[in-house]
Amino acid sequence: MIWQHATKKNPCPICGREDWCSFGERMMLCQRVESARPHSKGGWFHGYPGSDGNFKVTKFIPPTRSAPQVLDAESVMDSVSGAGDIKSLSESLGVSMDSLDALAVGYSHAHKAWAFPMSDGDGKYIGIRLRNKDGQKWAVTGSRQGVFLPKSNFKVTPKVCYLPEGPTDTAALLSMGLFSIGRPTCMSGNELVAQALKRLKIYKAVIISDNDGLKQFANKESRPGIIGAKKLKKELGINSVIWMPPAPIKDVREFYKRGGTAQQIENEIKSKVWSKI
Repeated sequence: MIWQHATKKNPCPICGREDWCSFGERMMLCQRVESARPHSKGGWFHGYPGSDGNFKVTKFIPPTRSAPQVLDAESVMDSVSGAGDIKSLSESLGVSMDSLDALAVGYSHAHKAWAFPMSDGDGKYIGIRLRNKDGQKWAVTGSRQGVFLPKSNFKVTPKVCYLPEGPTDTAALLSMGLFSIGRPTCMSGNELVAQALKRLKIYKAVIISDNDGLKQFANKESRPGIIGAKKLKKELGINSVIWMPPAPIKDVREFYKRGGTAQQIENEIKSKVWSKI
């Protein structure tokens, strides 16, 4: 029998989850819900919904799932723009108030957290990242992953774009006077970044990698920050270099808080070879 693993598009019909479980032509193997037929190596066999209990039904009947909630991020940001004490957030993060204003940051009383809008490549809000006073981070329900993009009236005229991970590192670079577009994570948002750069007619980029240690990634130990940076460099197809803050500094916001400057970064990248791959 050929077994297929559960996925996000084809989740386990028994527990509704998208990992660990698998299904075959006549039965399913769920790792979470018990049945009268345990597997010797873990999990339990189940017949498909509507089967006769003897696992002879071959038709896969997926579970009923409600339509995903869609967020009107533009309306939400209209309600929070300019709200909250930006000065206190600026001081707690160690970035300038101008940088937070450029990213259209506001305070959401409904979520009791600061709201950082995420945009598509054309600058339209498609999601909202939240951050509370304790530094906990999450997204408003219905958000789509997007990039952290400065408003069109940001005072810096970009010739080179700096591409860090996350909104606070983006704010740190903007605080240094460096035009920046933030990726949602080190491994996502590449297509949106490329669209934004093309729209803004920017053809050179400095990709910022976190100086992180070894982590368990894709079933092996690796450094996701540099892996994501190399992946983005390859997919952008424009002249670019990768810059990483010096150890033991982990990210560019910490670099800025410790007195790092745009001039230091610019001096370091002068010795690097710019390339499209």
